[in-house]
This record gives sequence, structure tokens and C-alpha cells, in this order.
Amino acid sequence: MQELKTLIASYNAVHAALPWLDCYVSTLPVPFAGAPAVPPTDYVDLSGNEKFKLLIQTEHTFEEMAAFAEAEPEKIFIIASGERKLLYHYVAIEELLVKYPNIYLANGNFCSTHGLERLIAAGAGKKLLYGSMAPFLDPGQAQGPVVLGHFDWETKCDIAGNNFRRLLGLPVVNVPEVTIPAIAPFIVDAHIHTKEAATPSRFPAPDSEAKWEQWESVMDEYFVEYIFNTPGEAIADTVKNPAHIVAGKMCEDSKGRARYFAFYDPRDVEGSLAVAEKSLPDPACIGLKIHPVENHIFANDERYAPAFEIAGKYNKAIMSHTWGLSDYNPNQQYGTPELFDAHCRNYPETRFVLGHMGGRPNGFPEAVSMCRKYKNVYADLAGDFFHNGVIQAGVKEIGADRIIFASDIYWIDPRCMLGMVLGAKLSVEDTWNILRANAFKVYLPNEQ
Repeated sequence: MQELKTLIASYNAVHAALPWLDCYVSTLPVPFAGAPAVPPTDYVDLSGNEKFKLLIQTEHTFEEMAAFAEAEPEKIFIIASGERKLLYHYVAIEELLVKYPNIYLANGNFCSTHGLERLIAAGAGKKLLYGSMAPFLDPGQAQGPVVLGHFDWETKCDIAGNNFRRLLGLPVVNVPEVTIPAIAPFIVDAHIHTKEAATPSRFPAPDSEAKWEQWESVMDEYFVEYIFNTPGEAIADTVKNPAHIVAGKMCEDSKGRARYFAFYDPRDVEGSLAVAEKSLPDPACIGLKIHPVENHIFANDERYAPAFEIAGKYNKAIMSHTWGLSDYNPNQQYGTPELFDAHCRNYPETRFVLGHMGGRPNGFPEAVSMCRKYKNVYADLAGDFFHNGVIQAGVKEIGADRIIFASDIYWIDPRCMLGMVLGAKLSVEDTWNILRANAFKVYLPNEQ
């Protein structure tokens, strides 16, 4: 636990030293009762400021953003997230930042893996602004990638506030450098994905293949000792590309630090069970992953029951994508948390994890209900559930002994969720449970 104490202390020291100035405060309501109603750092409300215009991604196309910049070259345009994450838009954002001197980026809800580092490498470091979207979103999701960023101190200070100060005509704030020491990896990231280079992707995902030489350094960067992987190819076709084949060498090369989920597809019960019979006895396999939203089969369908049965047979867990109902992605209806009720009731000894903890504020109450109802149900933090107060609400309503840290990398930069957890002001014991102990309890009960 000393590693965690060192991480908390050093993270807080860097966070306290950086000259934060927030360029993007949100008018959306605070999503969880008791969450702070004002941003935690200095900020400037740009509404009504004729020199600046926030370009909310859900309100404008990127072509429109370019047209705005060309039509008013004297005005500062700041690309900012709406309620949907800035993830699938990396290429368009980089092109705009590099091409137009008057376009900048607020980093709130911008969660591309190594996104800041990649934009800095592209020459856009001076175009990056701390903009948290607080109090609607947890500021930790925007602060974590800066505090834990792999770039120099001056650039951290620039992103935290000095780039914005220059635009406002304010003097920059120079502060002595504070560093995070070398910390031995100890965190368990219980929900990650790999993707082979030839596999189609909605956005660039460099270095995401199932190769240990690529993942080892990334894990060490964010203090992770173990990762639990579902390869994207297995989700697409678990019989043709079973996870133990796609990710097996990576797991072997890692000497146990990388493990895998076998994927279960209810559209092919017989084939999925054959894969499970080969995979579940393998110590590198920590359980089954299911994805009702991807497979378009409602989670209460009886075709999922064999997965719960065979996982219980081998004392392995099941993890599923879960989410709330969505007006822009109707497929989420297939995987709302309470749809799993009968399976959890019928297989009480099979440990079951609600991936993404319900995904959105409207899915969270169902996740809470399931965890309270069944002792075998847990929740993980993977994805972009960045809403202000969600960590504290999860600890209060579900319990710190039932929540598992996860990132969803290659999709999501792990430092977004890690910044939220470290900024939640939890006890060391609760933080340890979330970042490590609970994953062992659920997925590696024989290795605690």
C-alpha cells in the first residue's frame, strides 16, 4: 500500500503546484447530489466575451469550425465537448489545431489515449487549454492527463493555465517544478482492449496490438501491474478469433501481468461454449466478457444463461458492457443493468461485473440496485463515465468494496478515470480497494 500512498501524495503535490485556469465551465446541471456546484480552480466564464467563441462539438461540424476560423481570423475559437466525449474526432481536431492559428482545444471530455502527447508531438502544444466542463463533469478527468502527462513541466503549466492566460493578455504564472517519483506498478486495470493494426477502427489507435513490448511501458506509465484484456477481434468473432489465440502470446510474454477475457456470443452458444471450455481452465483467462449492445441480444435473453453456468463451473467471473438508455445510441437498450437480474438470481455463485457501472447517470441507479440486491454483483469504472460526483456516489451507494478500477484503454486514456479516483478524496483503504484489491477478489481469488 506504500506505492499508493506515494502516488496520492505526489499526485496532490503536482496538482497543487500547477497554475490552473479553467476556460470551459458548463451551464449543465450537477448530475449527482452533493457534488460541488462550482469548479475547484480559478476559471474565466467566456460567455458573452466577443473575443472568444466556444465551439461545442455536438453543435457544430468540424467543417463549420474551419469556416468560422477563416471568416473571423481575429477571434479565438475553442473546440469544446458537449455531453458526448471527444474521442472519435481526433484526426479532425489535430488538423484544425495545426492548420488554424486561432483554433484551440479545451481538454475536458477529450479522452483519446495519449491524446495530449500526440497533439504536442504534432506541434499543437500551445493550442491546448485546461477546460474541465465542471461542474457538470468531474474536473479530475481533465486534470489527470495533465498531472500525469509525459511531457515537460513548462508544457504542463502551459496546458494547466498559461496558454489561456496568454490569450487573455494576462502574465503567465511560473512555479517550481514538482515531479512524481518512480513508483512500482500496483494498480489493476480490469477492463482493457487490444486491436490489431488491420482491424478497422472508428479513430486512430496507435500501438494497440496485442504485443507485450508495446503495453509494458504504457502500463508502467500509469502504475498498472495487471491488465485484463478483451481483444476487439474476439468480440467481432469469438470462434474465428478466440481471445486465447489473439492475446495468448502477449499474456505469456508478460509473465502474468496481462490476462484475458474469453468472449461469449449468444448468437453462437455452441461455438462460444467450445471456446470457453478451452479458455476458462487457463490461469491467464480471468473470465468471460459479454456485450449485449454489440450483439443486439437483450441481456435478459436465456442464451446468456450458459455463460453464467460455465463461468461458475470454473470459478471465473463474467463482465458485461452496461449502459443507460440513450437517445443517440438506441443499441444501449440491450445492456441496461437490471436486464441481468434473472441471471444473477439464478447463478448466485457466479461473480458478475457491471462494466461501466451503468455508463451514464440514468444507468447508475440500476447498477446500484443490482449491487444492493445481489452479493455476487460488482461494478467497474471503465469508459467515459466522467460525470461530477459519480465516484463519491458509487462509494456511497454501492460501496468501495464493490467497485473495480478500469479504463477501457485503447479506447480511453486511463489517466482520465485515474485523475477522478485520486481527486475524489477517498480514504487510502477505499482507494486501495478500488485500484487493486477488488479486482483480485473478483477475478483472481486464488492469487490474493
